Amino acid sequence: MKKVVVCSLICAFSLAYLFGIPLSPETAYAASAPQFKRMLPETITAGAPTFTIRIEGRRFDDGAQIVFDGSPLDTRVLNNGRLLLAEVPATAVASPGTHSVMASNSDGMTTPTQTLTVVQPDPDTIIRLDVNASEEGSPLRAPLELHGSEFSDSTKVFVWGRSQAKVVDGSSIQFVIPNNLLQDAARIPVYVRDKKGNFSNTEIYFVVPRPPQIDFLDPDTVEVGTEDVPLSVHGQFKPGAQVVVNDLELLTTEGKNGRLEVMLPAALIAQPAQLKIRVAQEGVQSNDVTLAVTPTEGPFIYTIAPTLIRIGEGRLSIDVIGANFKEGSTATVDGMDARIKNRTRKRLSVVVPPAILDQLGTHTVQVFDDTGAATDPSTFLIVPDVQVSTLAGKDKPGFSADCVNSDDSFLRRPRRLAFGPDGLIYFTDQQNHAVRTLNPTTGEVCTVVGVSGNEGYLDTGNALGRPEAFSFPNGVAVDPNGTIYISENGNGVIRRVTRAGGTLTVDTFAGTFRLITEKEKQKGRNADKEGIVGFRDSTLLDSSFRLPDDMVIAPDGTIFIADAENHAIRRIVDRGGQKVVETVAGNGVPGFADGFGVNARFNTPTAIALSLDSTALIVADTNNGRVRHIDLTTGAVTTLAGSGKIEVIDGPPAEAGFIQPIGIAVDTNGIIYISELGAADIRRIDRFGNVSTLAGGTNAKFRDGPGVDAKFDGPRGLLIDRDHAILYVADYDNLRIRKVALNK
Repeated sequence: MKKVVVCSLICAFSLAYLFGIPLSPETAYAASAPQFKRMLPETITAGAPTFTIRIEGRRFDDGAQIVFDGSPLDTRVLNNGRLLLAEVPATAVASPGTHSVMASNSDGMTTPTQTLTVVQPDPDTIIRLDVNASEEGSPLRAPLELHGSEFSDSTKVFVWGRSQAKVVDGSSIQFVIPNNLLQDAARIPVYVRDKKGNFSNTEIYFVVPRPPQIDFLDPDTVEVGTEDVPLSVHGQFKPGAQVVVNDLELLTTEGKNGRLEVMLPAALIAQPAQLKIRVAQEGVQSNDVTLAVTPTEGPFIYTIAPTLIRIGEGRLSIDVIGANFKEGSTATVDGMDARIKNRTRKRLSVVVPPAILDQLGTHTVQVFDDTGAATDPSTFLIVPDVQVSTLAGKDKPGFSADCVNSDDSFLRRPRRLAFGPDGLIYFTDQQNHAVRTLNPTTGEVCTVVGVSGNEGYLDTGNALGRPEAFSFPNGVAVDPNGTIYISENGNGVIRRVTRAGGTLTVDTFAGTFRLITEKEKQKGRNADKEGIVGFRDSTLLDSSFRLPDDMVIAPDGTIFIADAENHAIRRIVDRGGQKVVETVAGNGVPGFADGFGVNARFNTPTAIALSLDSTALIVADTNNGRVRHIDLTTGAVTTLAGSGKIEVIDGPPAEAGFIQPIGIAVDTNGIIYISELGAADIRRIDRFGNVSTLAGGTNAKFRDGPGVDAKFDGPRGLLIDRDHAILYVADYDNLRIRKVALNK
């Protein structure tokens, strides 16, 4: 019978096509109407963050949309028209109720209407995901874990509204997300329901887009010319990917085997240059690949590295990056013949004559070929050295709750630094579990909070009646009123210290915690609370962090936080009279990708600083070995400096290398200072992105003196006194606060 029906339909459509016979409305609807299979989820909890709604079916056309309460959502059509994904904003499910959902094709044909039910969560049932994100197409490497209230075997875990198998262990549940739900970028809602029918809050598991990947260019170099040149970009891309050249998006078509085809405009290849090629798709960008535009003949210099050398540094050679360097090429420095110790057609290593290294000022490098043709001169600068000294701390750890002078001060791994409105330097003395101050004029060190020096989690008025306690405080920031904000490694929350007269009050400002009620547990942990780590944007005490680190306060009061183990930059901002935690950039998945907002990738961002005009954040992207830039207006994340090579390389932005940059500061000229954990040094980035070494390096030790001789050990936080050109360094493993006198 089925075969007869199918044959009849085929015949009917064939006759209609051949002879122009119009189809009846019923037959047309059957042909073009999208077909519904299921919607995920069918239930969500009130107050859920923005989540992805998923409709499975068939016959969704390219213009299909999910319609929510009569309003179309921005929808992705996937799997050859069998899957629709769209984000439902948090504001739409803020309160209990029901909502209508359907799918509509571009011709107006729709699926039957479905109902999304929003239920009230139980305020006593709070869950947090242990791991909250992965890349699309990547199966889970291990079961996920939910932490929260005491669970039982009757507790059910719902992923995208579907119950999943689980293993319950007291206050944690292990479960998996099926691989078929992890194939496409989405915000997957997760919640639990107990045997009484009570729902928890909703957590989001992020499946983030895979960045495009450039494998190679064809051609890999082009000559200077006056006509457009075709370029093929080979790699791994999705439909709709666009080629971007020097930040200019070009008209892109898809060629064979998925390669991308563009025409390079003649204006971009009219002069020798290094073009920056990348691919953008779904708000995320690929790795950068350099395309050299070479002169037709004769040597040419694109750039040299480094462009800045400290007097007395003893650097022997400069890398010259260019084109058309031949076996017979020669080089000069300030007109003096210079030896070339390594050479290729694109790079020379030129030895600087020793007599020049002691001459302050600007110096020139030129390359000549065997015909006598010369490059234009390229310049580097030899500058005066800086001086490094010690302000506080000794060669052994210690602690004092009282104020002590510099000579008697003992620290236990200082981490971050910030100025207060009183002119004092506030710093986290991490393994003393305290926040202390340093008077930069007198050297006096005082303890502000954490006077016991003991680890714990105790706010003012705690159940134990003990002094306030912290657990490995990381970042510190002080607002104009003198309120202190502290991020904690151990408790995973943001604490606040407010002042009223001569009284200090400590409370938990942001992050999730639960109360500890057992007396023995309270005493043993020196805590009446325990922090719950996670990745959640919400109101202050409903939000969550994972190893929050450096913080900075903007002029408008916004607090920015480097949420290191969530691989994201967060902020605390006022929205309609209520302070909330939001994600500025990053998404919980470690990696490297420029792009926009949550589509960009970081790998353990630890330090942040505001640009001079407060319109951007500068980020020390520690395990990517790069320094990044976030435009706070557009959300665009770009790379300021660093090639990704994990080594100390001075030079232009794309040539430079870092080893675990972990501290950051910006001076009045826009120069960025970077401390490097893995290299035990201080670097600087000028306004053009050129990177040079300021002080320290080679090995981790302690030594004051000129920058070329000074030594650091695990330097972390940086703080700049712009008025007096002084850079302060939290020299973590040397147990000291150091001072670098800069050259104005």
